Amino acid sequence: MKKQRKSATILKPVIDEEAVLQFVSKGSGLASEPSTDRAPKAESIQPEIKKRSPNSVEKDMRQISLVISKNLYDRIAKEAARKNRTVEEHLKKHLTKRYQK
Repeated sequence: MKKQRKSATILKPVIDEEAVLQFVSKGSGLASEPSTDRAPKAESIQPEIKKRSPNSVEKDMRQISLVISKNLYDRIAKEAARKNRTVEEHLKKHLTKRYQK
């Protein structure tokens, strides 16, 4: 007689979709807007751009300009938005990490 393998019974939780949507909308401040099944637009996910005056470059700083492909810029902007940074902050962080040693 062979020994039968017994596996644990896995019970999936029952999720009340309306309760989840209410919980999420309260946290984001969208409670007054009707809920939709669509994801938010990409523009609303990107962090706000911090504005500077044109004369904000200090004496010990240098301002650079470079030309990159739109595809590369879009990838950098997407990664920066995912980390809740501006493109400038994201690039500064990477350059500092690489060259400040």
